[in-house]
Amino acid sequence: MIDREAVFRRLEEGLAFAGDSGPLGLAVSGGSDSTALLALAHDWAAETGRSLAVVTVDHGLRAESAAEARAVAARCAGLGLSHETLHWGGWDGRGNLQAAARAARKALIGQWARRHGVRAVA
Repeated sequence: MIDREAVFRRLEEGLAFAGDSGPLGLAVSGGSDSTALLALAHDWAAETGRSLAVVTVDHGLRAESAAEARAVAARCAGLGLSHETLHWGGWDGRGNLQAAARAARKALIGQWARRHGVRAVA
């Protein structure tokens, strides 16, 4: 069971670190953990008056990834939240795929955050 108040405290801590301006960013993959975070953060934002901005990175590594990104976008639209899907196709077939995907995800999300005035991403 998720401790809702503990999650709310962690969101507040993230914003305290980032300052009071701008939205809190959420990186949502569509998996159960990030979808739960999306639902909790939406409740928290409604209670606190804070804004959220949501991003999904579609690495294009699995056939299902595009559909998962569309599902996140639809869920965000239903909640009235902004959402953007970022795409990565930069793996050259060498080295560790998971490490390359993780590094790309961090870089893409960082660029997205700067463009949207997001100072903290959960």
